[in-house]
Amino acid sequence: MTMQQATQMNPWVQEKLNEITSHPAWHAELTGIEAEALLRLKPSFTYLIRQGEKIDHFYLTFIKGEEFCHLPFTLDYSSLQWFYRNSFPHFAHNLKTFIPEIMHKEEVECLPLVQFAKKR
Repeated sequence: MTMQQATQMNPWVQEKLNEITSHPAWHAELTGIEAEALLRLKPSFTYLIRQGEKIDHFYLTFIKGEEFCHLPFTLDYSSLQWFYRNSFPHFAHNLKTFIPEIMHKEEVECLPLVQFAKKR
């Protein structure tokens, strides 16, 4: 399914895709290696968001000390929320509360890596 097909099908999908693609940390189609290169030498809990393998799958990639974390998350159509599983399910209506929950940090500790030349 293409993004256009998904958004025509469901206004909620359009809303969530707009939320993620307009997020300051959105970096679109990066590989894990490219994401790590951008985050190298950044402060702990600097993060970026990138596209996953499917239209509604994404990765939150962040640095924690010397370690890189690549955590997958998706849209949950049954609950109309963002979804991530780590031992037990995590849900949130928006990325503002979801990202700190995934990273197990307070919102002020989560530092988005802003992409300067955004592609539209």
